[in-house]
Amino acid sequence: MKTRFEKICIWLAGITVAGWLVFTYTGVAISQVFAERLGAKLLKVSGGKFDEPAVFILGRIREMLVLLTAAMVLLAISLMLNRVLKKHASYASYRGLILGVVIFAMMNVFAWFAGKTVLFWSLFYHKTQIDNFAQYQIKNALLRELKGRARAILIGNSQTNASIDEVVMNELIGREVWSTELVQPGSRGFDMLTLIRTMSLMEDDLVICYLSEGYFYGGESGIVAADFFSLAEIPDLIELKGWELFPPGAAQSGLAAQIFPLYQFRKSFSHKVLGWDITNLQQRKFNQSLEENLETQARRRAPDLKFGKVSEFEQAAMSRAVQEMVSRGCTVIFIAGHMHPDVQRFMDQRLRPDMNRFLGRLKAEGKGRVFIVEGSELLHLQPADFKDLVHFTSDTQRRFTIELVNYLKRQFPEMFAPVQ
Repeated sequence: MKTRFEKICIWLAGITVAGWLVFTYTGVAISQVFAERLGAKLLKVSGGKFDEPAVFILGRIREMLVLLTAAMVLLAISLMLNRVLKKHASYASYRGLILGVVIFAMMNVFAWFAGKTVLFWSLFYHKTQIDNFAQYQIKNALLRELKGRARAILIGNSQTNASIDEVVMNELIGREVWSTELVQPGSRGFDMLTLIRTMSLMEDDLVICYLSEGYFYGGESGIVAADFFSLAEIPDLIELKGWELFPPGAAQSGLAAQIFPLYQFRKSFSHKVLGWDITNLQQRKFNQSLEENLETQARRRAPDLKFGKVSEFEQAAMSRAVQEMVSRGCTVIFIAGHMHPDVQRFMDQRLRPDMNRFLGRLKAEGKGRVFIVEGSELLHLQPADFKDLVHFTSDTQRRFTIELVNYLKRQFPEMFAPVQ
């Protein structure tokens, strides 16, 4: 005799099967109907993350069915196991423990499926109080849905974010080349190696990275590794002799998220439950501790930029990341950018030539797929163009983005040639 709960599960399974049938034969038509009614609102809310509402809606319907299917399968397995345990009296004393372990495993399996969907990560989306991890997952998933256009992928840390506006790029060239920003604040060379292995890169993608001396000579990070580090990076850390340079617990945290997918949601849930002010309290305290006078701040912080084992490790990891991107058929563009002029003035003057030599080696080893652009050739910067020591003002960001678009049109005219 089936219990009421089991009957409900059977009904849900039937609805799931019916849903897939309807989606297979009428999914495109349904998404177009919804796009006509909701398209304008979705585009406004999305902040420029996509420009084809019908494709976006179709993808979310598919994700909903995938999650429903995963939930039904996992629930069925749990129910069958429970029945088996009930039939064997010898398991009676361990039944609760076994079910607890299995349910925890099932929750992590479901979390893995959920973590691949825009639908789930959209729960943590906020236009101004940005959850960087959630936003990365959303944009990376949407990138997989983009078809029929060239793609420009913006990578790096917050300097890329503050220097290049993906929305402006898409306004100017979005019909030919769609731009997606996949940056993670605080990332450096090894972080980039970790990140590109999670990105939905394809052959002929343009990968654009704005960087300056802080990227290699600013000391250890580990912020990104704590979220993205996986088993695949262990051989890299060993070969590049980077274990001792890694912040304590960063690798373990990343691995825990790989083994237990629920763990990767910890920060996003904290943002949602505790609120933005509490979860970003440490960053706010740091910002408040900075001197208002940028020259004074630059004089104090510039000496922290220096050569050492960390800079060698970060450069070696970045070199490996570039090799992997080139091997996947990507074209990589490095913009050798700048920090605030006061930082440039007070820092070790050997750093810039060393960075340029390193970027030159990347270009020489890049099989014609690595380009180096001097940032000052795109836009000559003044102190007033910076809102702090490393980030542009919004007006400067827009001007720099326009110049970058002009460069892309000159360097890659075939991408913008009219279709015959």
